[in-house]
Amino acid sequence: MPNDSSKDKFFYDQFLKNPDKSLLRIYDILLKLGSPQKSLTNVIHIAGTNGKGSTLAFLQSCLIKSGYSVNAFISPHLKLLNERIVINNNTVNDETLEAIIKECMKTLDNEKISFFEFITACAYKLFAKNLSDWHLIEVGMGGSHDATNTLPDKELSIITPISLDHENFLGNTLKKIAKEKLGIINQGSQVIFGPQDNCLKDIILEHLSLTNSKGFFYKDDWDIKKINNLIVYEDSDSRLEINSIGLNGDHQIKNAGLSIASLKCLERDGKINISDEQMKQGLKEVYWPGRFSMLSGKLTNIVNNSCDIWVDGCHNPAGSKVIAREILSMNKTDGKEVVIVLGLLKKKNIENFIQNFLDVSKEIIVVPIKDRQSIDESEVKIITKKMNYSTSSKGSITQALSSLKGRENLRILICGSLYLAAEAISLD
Repeated sequence: MPNDSSKDKFFYDQFLKNPDKSLLRIYDILLKLGSPQKSLTNVIHIAGTNGKGSTLAFLQSCLIKSGYSVNAFISPHLKLLNERIVINNNTVNDETLEAIIKECMKTLDNEKISFFEFITACAYKLFAKNLSDWHLIEVGMGGSHDATNTLPDKELSIITPISLDHENFLGNTLKKIAKEKLGIINQGSQVIFGPQDNCLKDIILEHLSLTNSKGFFYKDDWDIKKINNLIVYEDSDSRLEINSIGLNGDHQIKNAGLSIASLKCLERDGKINISDEQMKQGLKEVYWPGRFSMLSGKLTNIVNNSCDIWVDGCHNPAGSKVIAREILSMNKTDGKEVVIVLGLLKKKNIENFIQNFLDVSKEIIVVPIKDRQSIDESEVKIITKKMNYSTSSKGSITQALSSLKGRENLRILICGSLYLAAEAISLD
């Protein structure tokens, strides 16, 4: 039974590849499974373009640290399918996953749905069988028509920063994409917002008005910033001084702030009991692989020991902009030469993604993404012709690193896709 997509490609191939925007398929299988989503209480639903997984990881860590049990639905997975489903604080084991897949396959009875719709149904059925204190649900893509948006009741909705991504499915403008993302907001709900583009202000306020919901906004209602060596969170009722968080990069500070703002709102409403100390420990101990992490295993032995290798799953222009800023900040300290090992899926905005690295690097090595349709060097060469990049291609991550073996003092960034990040982590 499938736990590893690279070994069980046949499993994924039996699902719809390009489903139309509809919740009918997921509602149909959920109905046949007894509508398990209706039994889920204390739901936090998270949508947005970047930072969803990190925000969920911060929330999960803080809630567990304060004594609550957590069920979580996460996407995508890096290595194993199991990673997508957390039951009572633990990643689902092989036996339980195999059993629920068999049950849902039998219920499906050859009806065609997408893989994400199927695994969402599996997760909701498992959660209904193993109810937790809190249910954290990450949107897969979009919001209105996302398979996770079948939840009738939510304690909280969270909207992380919205930017351009999946334009072929969600729309080719920021406002169209925002409309999809905001679709997770139920009537009369509380919504916590991360940083948003100013052009979205009116559409957000309009949607809150239509749903009779209350927004809690970054900068207006809550803020987080670095002050000397401290990270300081503030809202109208509280101030929290934090020494460190468990994820690298200044961009993770805002994701941490979004989780704190959410927890503070729940605390004010009497829905959780969490101390500042428990929150600080949860933020510090969070673990979320593939997000701007430094490798330290087998791959580092391929290159010179004066080089460091970083991996990040950024796959859209907003993500590359954030990581480029982090690399630029690091380079001010040690001035290392940066080489980008790049794997991007087809249909991604290659030009804007790469352009964000102009001040960071002048060298790109293009590699394929295993079992995925990805860009090749010729596409990158055409796009970077006027950017003064040196481009080359290699058949794999290890081949790319081997080509750099004789060079010193490099900072190597492997990026462009979570699938590529997963491969790098597996190899390491």
